Amino acid sequence: MKPTRLVSRITVALVFCALFASAEGLLNSDVSAAPSALTARDHFAYAVVIKQSTYDDPAWQAVADALLARYQGQLFIWDTALNDVQEDMGAYEPTHIGFVCEHTTVSQSFVQYTLWPFTRHLDEDIYCDAIWGILTGYDAEDALNLATGPEGFEVKTVLGGTTSCDLAYYTQGISTSEATYNRYYVKHPDSLGTTTFDDGPTDRTEWLVTMINEGIDIFDYDPVDIMYTSGHGNYNNWQLHYPSPDLEGFFRSSAGQVYGAPHSGPDININSTNPKIYFGLGNCYIGKILGSGSMAPSWIHTGGAHQYTGYVIAEGSTSYQHGATKAYFYKAGRQFTWAEAFYLGNQALRFDKLNLTPGANPPDKNGSALYGNPAMQALMSHEGVYQEPLFSTELLVTQGSTQDTVTFRMTMNRSGNPGYTSKWGERHPATILPFRARNPEVISTDAMQAVVMDDFVLLYVWHQGQVSLAEGDTREVVFTTDRDPAGVDEDAPAGMSVPSLIVRQNDPNPFGPSTRISYTLPERTRACLQVFDISGRLVECIVDRVEDAGEHSVVWDTGNAPSGPYFYKLSAGGISVTKRCVALK
Repeated sequence: MKPTRLVSRITVALVFCALFASAEGLLNSDVSAAPSALTARDHFAYAVVIKQSTYDDPAWQAVADALLARYQGQLFIWDTALNDVQEDMGAYEPTHIGFVCEHTTVSQSFVQYTLWPFTRHLDEDIYCDAIWGILTGYDAEDALNLATGPEGFEVKTVLGGTTSCDLAYYTQGISTSEATYNRYYVKHPDSLGTTTFDDGPTDRTEWLVTMINEGIDIFDYDPVDIMYTSGHGNYNNWQLHYPSPDLEGFFRSSAGQVYGAPHSGPDININSTNPKIYFGLGNCYIGKILGSGSMAPSWIHTGGAHQYTGYVIAEGSTSYQHGATKAYFYKAGRQFTWAEAFYLGNQALRFDKLNLTPGANPPDKNGSALYGNPAMQALMSHEGVYQEPLFSTELLVTQGSTQDTVTFRMTMNRSGNPGYTSKWGERHPATILPFRARNPEVISTDAMQAVVMDDFVLLYVWHQGQVSLAEGDTREVVFTTDRDPAGVDEDAPAGMSVPSLIVRQNDPNPFGPSTRISYTLPERTRACLQVFDISGRLVECIVDRVEDAGEHSVVWDTGNAPSGPYFYKLSAGGISVTKRCVALK
């Protein structure tokens, strides 16, 4: 297993906790440790993988070069088989893998029988070993756009060509019925509930295309950040009405152009540049690429898709991967990027398949593909009112002289079932570790089972047939991991207990030009509050002085700092706490 995080070199590592923290507790998991544990104890490692014949084309070589420059990564060039670079990549221990591929390379068999097995065999365990994505498109320029595009974006507005897009979890959005003509649902930022309307168009084709191209009028033309589809689909089309086309049209693709084909009237091109996620939630084959006219390269080329997720196989009643992806994006946490949620979803799938979890019989272990930059910070918005995840999680680290003791704990936010409930339902508590756990050993757990790998943790606490957990119920695992001798502070006390230093989530978050950071010091001590960017570089030292015990608060004015995720770290009394925040300007 590889460490995982869109960023991470522990000052990059826990500064990379970034990637998985939540805007409200970003690290809905607080990661606490002595200062030495926040130094280069682990690393953010981006592997760029490209075929030799592709790399020989200057336009495609530019894509690889852009990723290498952006993430200070390492290049792996394969010739006859991807396995040519397996041993070297295993030694590199990547946290992220960007597969740079011409669309002619990304066949169904390449995804199923080459890419997925490759990402599970970089070390000896049976789980996927890195967060990965395929950078491709209609042409090399599309792939370059994925490689050089924004660090990330806030997923605020959802548009559903299906009612199965969980409107309540989003800030705002519209879902439309694929089975009932004229019906749609609206979720506003100031309400948790949704409103049902029956005055929509009989054929939704033009309406959906217009919202994708121009934004949604009832939300002041805010652009669509994520688009869901479901029902019958294929590599080059999506049928709007289900189960038969009847009076509605299709979304189709051809020669790099995605477009709407209404039941009657001319085709309408989809031309949108705002970054978005395209999610073929319940479509068969919509992630399968058969030439430049397929949906995936076309959505990347003209639809603004920076993250495209779809099945390369048939979707069915027991499919698992896509339900797990959306669960880890906002149901079983709200701190993971889209690529991280996709990654955790497959780890949960693998666990349930191996564990024979009641109700789960996933046939799609290798069945879905993620096209896009795996390091992109596409994160759920925390604006407005929305349904909170079923449970919260926290990650606590206690430093020892040769080993750290780590606690991963989940707490129920409301009564419910924290495990596999249905193909599009809940999933197990899990997290991605912001450091690489070396030789992890479980000390105790009150879960039925705890999986601790070198880069993720999963708790098996409920399955179908059991009584629901109540609000406030907790489950946890405590494990040890070897410390890197180079990261040990010899002057730090061994066996430190979980600190009483308290650092609160900044408010507001996400934020514009400024945000307030509050914290509590247990005693009079020197406090150092620093802000780091996603790559672990120091942006600003906000506080560096002796302060009295008690409550403190400071405003960070971002100045010229660009939009994107940041980490702030407070060090005081030999203890450090890191949290993640997101600037949106």
